[in-house]
Amino acid sequence: MQSLFSDTRILDKAARERYGLTEELMMENAAAALERAVIQSLLQRAEPSAQAGKPMAGEQRVVVLCGSGNNGADGYALSRRLAGFGASGTMPIVPVIVAVSEPKSDLCKLQAERAKKCGVECIPADAVCTESEKNNAVFESAAVIVDCIFGSGFHGDLDEKTARLCVLANDSSAMRIACDVPTGLREDGTISSGAFCADCTVTMGALKCSLYSDAAKDVVGPIICENLGVSRALFEAEPAAAFLLEESDLVLPHREKNVVNKGSFGHAAVASGEKIGASCIAGEAALHFGAGLVSLVRLGTPFEKAELPQVTPELMTASDFPANTTAVALGMGLGRADEVVQPYLDWLSAHKNIPCVIDADACFCSGLAAFLHARAERTVLTPHPKEFQFLLQNVGLGDYTIDDCVNRRPALVEKFCRAFPQAVLLVKGANPMIGTFDGERFYLFVNPLGTNALAKAGSGDVLAGLISALLAQGRTALDATIHGSIAHALASRKCKSDYSLTPLALIAATAEL
Repeated sequence: MQSLFSDTRILDKAARERYGLTEELMMENAAAALERAVIQSLLQRAEPSAQAGKPMAGEQRVVVLCGSGNNGADGYALSRRLAGFGASGTMPIVPVIVAVSEPKSDLCKLQAERAKKCGVECIPADAVCTESEKNNAVFESAAVIVDCIFGSGFHGDLDEKTARLCVLANDSSAMRIACDVPTGLREDGTISSGAFCADCTVTMGALKCSLYSDAAKDVVGPIICENLGVSRALFEAEPAAAFLLEESDLVLPHREKNVVNKGSFGHAAVASGEKIGASCIAGEAALHFGAGLVSLVRLGTPFEKAELPQVTPELMTASDFPANTTAVALGMGLGRADEVVQPYLDWLSAHKNIPCVIDADACFCSGLAAFLHARAERTVLTPHPKEFQFLLQNVGLGDYTIDDCVNRRPALVEKFCRAFPQAVLLVKGANPMIGTFDGERFYLFVNPLGTNALAKAGSGDVLAGLISALLAQGRTALDATIHGSIAHALASRKCKSDYSLTPLALIAATAEL
């Protein structure tokens, strides 16, 4: 996993002081990183003859949008490096600067003057913005557009001129690269109207938390982290704010011993209530992800006298928790009435050593706060944003909107975790976030690996089943949540289309990991 930082400007300053780096040297490294990205983009767009080393047909125009600060200075430095590139070779590049405003920072002024001396054409943004969106010659002729208007630390809203420039860039057919952070992506991860939509973001020094918000996922593209003169290990000397999960972090529940039986891998009990299908999906996911046995359990009014049908031959059914239960999952299609949920919480309260996953309907039970205060340890909660909204209210942590639960998710996850130490909270979204507070430090993990194919009824039930399977096999609450979440995300990538994924197909895909 990689470290995430809320404000890398602190790291920039510390790196200059620790390693004797100058701001100009760090800027040159940033410009070199952008140059590599531009050339790679041009090669990807090139016809096969150019990729084979033959000259490309015509000049390749690279439009660089430059702001007035040091992010703009990166752009001016990039254009200077590209000036004359490949003039007599296979890929002649012509950089063109679009200046949003006059350079203000000392380095921006210096880099702009250097670019001018290298003969780089500079066009005021006002001249570009007055042209027709459909017939804008600057953008229509561009092979690559590089956004160097605003970097990290942006707040507020984009002014009309900047927003229009970004819209013109977004509407073009050019490859779009953002320097450090796409313009319009705020430091808190929210998006201003008219934000630049990058096909690729080249971020500098260290990864920023804002790049991994849900809103950011549609504007950042693939993210490349480049160093600024020292390795990331040296640059990232301050404590991380969060951690980014990676595919290589996944530890699957492979069976190492041969002399085993089904009891060796735990017994997951899945609460089954109002909507039986949801519990069946969770149960199937648990069975496919290594649990030795899985039972659907129905207890408490109004279901205790109703027979639970044998919905699938692979899952057992029971009217009470099996004696050998090693993990419990509840909430998926269970029903929100306290009289339905509370009996399961009561059983878990009497069996504090049994880990559990609380999802969906169970988040609405009025007895949940007392339950968590009594046994937060070994408890995992997996709400989506709307359920998280009710969960926060239900346990007395405040009234928030769904937008709050999405846009302020890191802070609200931390608030919940500090209120219930040792509990593990996973809030679903485009980039799910996992939090826990061990009594001394809060930990936040972000999972960027999933796809929009997961936006389908039943996907969350699969996740609950995967986590409960790992809990049943003896993983800790945090470990089970992290690895269940990664497996869930990676399984979604096995689907060839973005619309056809079903819960059962998602479960089957876990066997391909």
